Amino acid sequence: MMRPTWVLLLLTLVLSGRSLGQAPYAPSQYTTPAEASYAPAQTVPAAWPPAPPWDDAQAGQPMPELVLPEEPPPEEQPSRRRGSGSPFGGSAGPGYGVEWFPAQPVQGQDVDFQLFEQDASTGMPIYRGDYGTAVLTASVQNTHYFTDAVLPDTGRAFPDDLWNVKFGLTYIRKFDSGSSLGIISSIGSASDKPFQSGDEINLNLISFLRKPAWNERDAWMFGVMYSPTGSLNFPVPIIAYEWNKSEAFQMNLGIPFSMTWRPREDWTLVATYVPLTNGSVMLTHDLSERWHVYGGYRSVARSYFLSDRVEKDDRFFALQQRLVTGIRWDVGKYGALDFSTGYAFDRRYGEGENQGSDLHDEVKVEPGAFIGLDFRLRF
Repeated sequence: MMRPTWVLLLLTLVLSGRSLGQAPYAPSQYTTPAEASYAPAQTVPAAWPPAPPWDDAQAGQPMPELVLPEEPPPEEQPSRRRGSGSPFGGSAGPGYGVEWFPAQPVQGQDVDFQLFEQDASTGMPIYRGDYGTAVLTASVQNTHYFTDAVLPDTGRAFPDDLWNVKFGLTYIRKFDSGSSLGIISSIGSASDKPFQSGDEINLNLISFLRKPAWNERDAWMFGVMYSPTGSLNFPVPIIAYEWNKSEAFQMNLGIPFSMTWRPREDWTLVATYVPLTNGSVMLTHDLSERWHVYGGYRSVARSYFLSDRVEKDDRFFALQQRLVTGIRWDVGKYGALDFSTGYAFDRRYGEGENQGSDLHDEVKVEPGAFIGLDFRLRF
C-alpha cells in the first residue's frame, strides 16, 4: 500500500506549476494564497481565507492587506525571508512534507498506535486579466497507520490509510471601487477509499466579498463557507471587520478571528480561531534573513467519510492538540526547508455527524512526541 502512496504523491509534486508555498508553521512574510501570487501589481485584498478551514493542511488564515509589486529584475528582488504571517499550517504551493508520530499505547486496548503522514500540493494559474485571476490547485494528503486497534462500538478494524485528495479552482477579482470578490472551490474525496463511490465525494466552497471601510484603511468581509467534511457540516457565515491599525498590528474581528502583532522587527505573534476547534497561537523570531525559529500551540481537526460507515451522514474525525517548535531555512530565492517537532496530546478518533456531537467508535491515543520535515517552493 505504501508504494502507490509514494508514487501518487510524488506525481502530484512533479506536476506542480508556479504558485506560492509556505512552511507548515512559520511561513514567509510574502505568504499569500496561491491565487494572489499571480495577481497583477495592485493591492491584494486581505485574502481571507486563503484555504478552507476544514482543510487542516490549509486551514483558514486571515492575513493583513499586502501590496504585491511588479516582478523586479533579479538583482532587485526582495528577500522572502522574514518569518511572519499566519502559522496555522498548510501547504499553499508546490512542495512535499512528512510527519512521523512514534508508537504510543491506545487507551483501553492492548495495542500501540503509530502513524506516518505525507502531503503534496500544487497550483497553476490559468487566467490573469481584466476580469481577475483564476488558479487551478491540487493536493494529496495520506496518513498511514501502524496499529491493530479496533473501533470499539462496531468492532471494525482501524483504517490502514486515510486520504484527502482535492482538485480546486480559485477565482479572485478586484474592482475599481476597491472591493474584492473571491470564490475558492474544490472537489475531492476524504476517505479510506477515495472516490470509491459518490458517497465519498464532496464539494467544498468559500465565497466572500471584501469591501473597504469608510476610512479606506480597514475593510469588511462577508461570505459563506461550506464543506460536507468540515468541522461543521453546514454553511458557516463569514462576518468580520478587518482592522489594520498599523504595519505592526492587524486584527480580524468576527468569524473567523485572527490577530497579527509585530512588537519588534524580528518578532511576530499570530493567533487564529475558526469555529469550532481550529485554533493556533504561534510566535516567530527571525534569527537572520534566512533563519527563523518558532513555537506555540495548534489544534488539529480532520474528517473523512469511511467507505464502510454504518450511518451515511457520519464522518470519521481525527482530532488532536499540539505544542510545536521548529526552525525554517530559506533556501536560495525560492525554497523553504522547515523542520518541526513537538508534543501531541488529546489525540482522539471517532465517528459522528459533526465535530460538536458525541463521537462513537472512539479511539484514544496516549500523548507523545512527533517530528516533521517540509520543503516548499515560493515564487
